[in-house]
Amino acid sequence: MKNATPSYLLATIASVATVLLPICAFAAPQILFESDFQSGTIFKFTPDGTRTTFASGLSGPGGLALDASGNLFEADENSGTIFKFTPDGTKTTFAIGLNHPFGLAFDAAGNLFAANAGSGTIFKFTADGTKTTFATGLSSPTALAFDSMGNLFAASASPNAGSGAIFKFTPAGTKTTFATGLSSPTALAFDSMGNLFAASASPNAGSGAIFKFTPTGTKTTFAGLLDAPTGLGFDSFGNLFQASGSDGSIFVFTPGGTPESIFASGLSGPAGLAFQPARLPPAPPAQLLNISARLKVLTGDNVLIGGFIITGSDNKQVLLRALGSTLGQFGVSGVLADPTLELCDGTGAVIASNDNWKDTQQADIAATGKAPPTDFEAAILRTLAPGSYTVVVRGKNATAGVALVEAYDLSPGANASLSNSSARGFVDINDDVMIGGFITGEGNCRVIVRALGSTLAQFGVPNVLADPMLELYDPNGTLIASNDNEPSPLHFSEIRASGFAPPNLAEPAIIITKQAGNVTAIVRGKNNTTGNALLEVYTLPL
Repeated sequence: MKNATPSYLLATIASVATVLLPICAFAAPQILFESDFQSGTIFKFTPDGTRTTFASGLSGPGGLALDASGNLFEADENSGTIFKFTPDGTKTTFAIGLNHPFGLAFDAAGNLFAANAGSGTIFKFTADGTKTTFATGLSSPTALAFDSMGNLFAASASPNAGSGAIFKFTPAGTKTTFATGLSSPTALAFDSMGNLFAASASPNAGSGAIFKFTPTGTKTTFAGLLDAPTGLGFDSFGNLFQASGSDGSIFVFTPGGTPESIFASGLSGPAGLAFQPARLPPAPPAQLLNISARLKVLTGDNVLIGGFIITGSDNKQVLLRALGSTLGQFGVSGVLADPTLELCDGTGAVIASNDNWKDTQQADIAATGKAPPTDFEAAILRTLAPGSYTVVVRGKNATAGVALVEAYDLSPGANASLSNSSARGFVDINDDVMIGGFITGEGNCRVIVRALGSTLAQFGVPNVLADPMLELYDPNGTLIASNDNEPSPLHFSEIRASGFAPPNLAEPAIIITKQAGNVTAIVRGKNNTTGNALLEVYTLPL
């Protein structure tokens, strides 16, 4: 389906997709691949640093990239070839006739992008090897990396000192300049929070650096005084591995930038790095790992109210967050400066509350790795018995603004799961529509998403949204499903059979079956109408 995202919603989808992070999707890295440029070899390292030869006899191996099936692709710079290696090391030729290919990266759809440094071109290859030109006119493109929204970032290592740049391409190919004034950027890598790291391999000894760019482009030095940093790669703990082409070593930096250790030495021109993560055992089908909702928090009956249900037999540890000012980093305007958070049980009784997250449970919340980024944002960490719960987000002292409420499942392996989530609030127009998100675990997950408006009046909710519309987007901002009124042909009989068909025919619902990942749901009023609405996600049997 073509991208039909309204332009005014692109920034809001980006903010939700960036803040939501999968929980426990991968364990520690199982294998690190390194391309040894001068020896024409690809080495394979276990987590303890044990090295074996994965492939040899190559001619200037550079960039590496792994597809979803664990096949390793290698850009052979001197021979102008891209080779494909199966997990057992079987080698085939994927593409030929290139001019000094180096950087490689896969998009979410499984297409391989290759930076052709000799011709200043970026090529796109489908899974069957069909080649098209994605971008031209670059000066020695060397490294590629995709962000969570499907934008491609390309490092351009211009031969003139200090004239290197990083360009950003939308999925449609629109090019903008992300950063300039770099000296021979040779590697790019994104961390789990959407920050871009760039290796600047200055030719002068000890003058290389790794720079960190926030999603908005703010630049800081992550590590300096380096000798020719080349390849970069993050493990699943957030440690950054850096290949040093000049001294034949691989260094490890902690998330805070501290050089942790030398992971490997005695290499010959290490260039590209690529991790093959070790997947955890598949999570149970139909399990939500993270749920969220974002809208403008008003006062009175128009605050943000979220809900979730825990099913199963075990207790479940859940982290709840209310974010406001953090959203401003992702282009969201009018954020809620000081959100407060309340957790209520199934009877409506308040069982926990928080204003500023550091006021209570600071050490425990920080230990989860999911503490709110600013001190004025709220969080609650609780172990909850199976049942239904409500979360209420308000502005301190009756203030208003845009906020995001989230629930993280911190014990996805337990005999309990988040089987339902909901959010209720006032749906306005433009940027102030209702935006929800959910992340599913490993394996297929079948869910029904519905938006209720007029039904809420039966429960005393005033000023309801008479005719809500529902849209679902993938992580790239591509519209994957939409619905206006429930009796549409879209899964009509399936929706009825689920037992969760909306009570009113003017209320929409969508059933989707998807693999692990995140989905963004948007509720807005038909013909720009406004009012209170309820967005719900229910898991269904496969």
